[in-house]
Amino acid sequence: MTGLRQTVVRLAWVSAVLPLVSSHVPHFASKETQLWWDLGQNEVASALNVRHNWNVAKNVIMFLGDGMGITANTAARIYKGQKNGMNGEEGYLTWERFPTAALLKTYNIDKQVPDSAATATAYLSGVKANSRTLGVNSAVEFGDCAASKNSENHVSSILQWAQDAGMSTGIVTTTRVTHATPAALYAHSPHRNWECDGKLGEDGAGCKDIADQLINDSPGKNVKVILGGGRQALGAGLDPASNGTTCTRQDDRNLAHEWLAHKTAGGHTAKYITTAEDLKKVDTKNTDYLLGLFADSHMPFVVELEEGQTEVPSLEEMALKAIEMLKKSKEGFFLLVEGGRIDHGLHKNSPHRAVEEAVAMDRAVAAALKEVDLEETLVLVTADHSHVLTINGYPDRGNDILGITGKESNVDGLNYTTLMFTTGPGFNYSTENMTVTRHDVTLMDTRDLEYKSVAAVPMTSETHGGEDVAVWATGPMAHLFHRTHEQNYVAHVMAYAACVGPSQSKCERPKTATFTKKGTSLRSVLAGQQKVDHTSVPWYNRETSKFPTAVDPDLQEQLDEKERKILKWLGQQARSSPWSEDLLE
Repeated sequence: MTGLRQTVVRLAWVSAVLPLVSSHVPHFASKETQLWWDLGQNEVASALNVRHNWNVAKNVIMFLGDGMGITANTAARIYKGQKNGMNGEEGYLTWERFPTAALLKTYNIDKQVPDSAATATAYLSGVKANSRTLGVNSAVEFGDCAASKNSENHVSSILQWAQDAGMSTGIVTTTRVTHATPAALYAHSPHRNWECDGKLGEDGAGCKDIADQLINDSPGKNVKVILGGGRQALGAGLDPASNGTTCTRQDDRNLAHEWLAHKTAGGHTAKYITTAEDLKKVDTKNTDYLLGLFADSHMPFVVELEEGQTEVPSLEEMALKAIEMLKKSKEGFFLLVEGGRIDHGLHKNSPHRAVEEAVAMDRAVAAALKEVDLEETLVLVTADHSHVLTINGYPDRGNDILGITGKESNVDGLNYTTLMFTTGPGFNYSTENMTVTRHDVTLMDTRDLEYKSVAAVPMTSETHGGEDVAVWATGPMAHLFHRTHEQNYVAHVMAYAACVGPSQSKCERPKTATFTKKGTSLRSVLAGQQKVDHTSVPWYNRETSKFPTAVDPDLQEQLDEKERKILKWLGQQARSSPWSEDLLE
């Protein structure tokens, strides 16, 4: 394509889009009405300014918000906005502006409502499994040690596929590194709780615990960066008070020290660290392997950390250090980053803890996007399952998402919180003369960390929810997420995007596909088969494009700036309306 033709094509395309964002729209007497109109037109123009990215993904980063169902995601979005002094409803979490999104069905082979182990096996390995099992197929039922030892029942994950293709790999989590989500990357176990040998019991006799598999088996032992909690499961606990609270090793082995010894003996430069200060000091240029364990069990909830603490790094800090380490690889990398404690906050009927964890993951995603080239990096954000959290009607616009609705029930005359659960420890009712009475939330501080949102069914721990979860994507092949999919589809998309695993020898793009990047040397299966067209988007500039799926980054920046201004105005408008029984109809 000649320079003149490129210019003509660009001008023709821009002239078609610009009228959508110009002033040639109906005149509205109300400024607010005008802004809502402009926002809608701006969104259409932005959607038109998107192309499909067919490149081979050199890198893949998957962010997993454990338990971050649609409702939790919405609550976190509002909470984020309100922390920034806005109404909250009009804003977005970082991933909500990705160009593609879809829904995922989360059920397990044997359960309508899933757990985190089998869901992780699905989206990381491409095969659905039985509840509470890791890295095995449906032939292995929960707790069946004998069946799990049969290698024919094992399923490999994106971690193994990436390593086989020469990519570097990393794991970052706020949970134990042996917990369900990360363990599905490297372990084959019929029981997610067999994190250390002290949990195997009689049923697990002869099976290898998850921590041991991480340190001594492939692909776990080949992971370049491992950051999270879980020292105790590895026999490296530092807090005597935590002994016996999670998973105490019976073999007296310190697997963290074994890991360090193995790497050193192999001629590698390796570091084992336990504090945030240690993490900051790591010289990634001169470090081949990094193991950071920052808690004996799970890492603390963000909202419970004391200001100025230096023992525990943030999810953002861990993710950035991992990317810094992994970017050294010429063959690219795969990285899993889990905001794992969103789930734990919801199990406690503590939405305050949960939304803080989700907003912390939002910061991590935003920071990571600045460190990668989205022309060659596929970034996914999703959840493994939902929770039984609901957002109740009808609080006013901008009402504290952690507060009460301001409306009284027309049955018992009592108020209620915006966020509630159908199960969990927040059950708080009394009965008198066969009449049920609930507590008066106006007499309580619903933001207090010890406050538990009301639950309908009493349980010591809230349960998961069975509805679909969302997946948001940007980068190479992100457009493959386009409707309601089975959850195991995620692994197949990652493999196809990066040309690894099941797609290593068959990831040909359609003849109509165009490219702006060549594949890496070991994975450029397209080389010699199709011509890479670097002129298909001649004005691409990765330095100025927020998400390089935009055809024209300059226009996209104008659209983004207009959106920011509109949302700021809408987010600061006071909104309230009188309670009406009509709302109940």
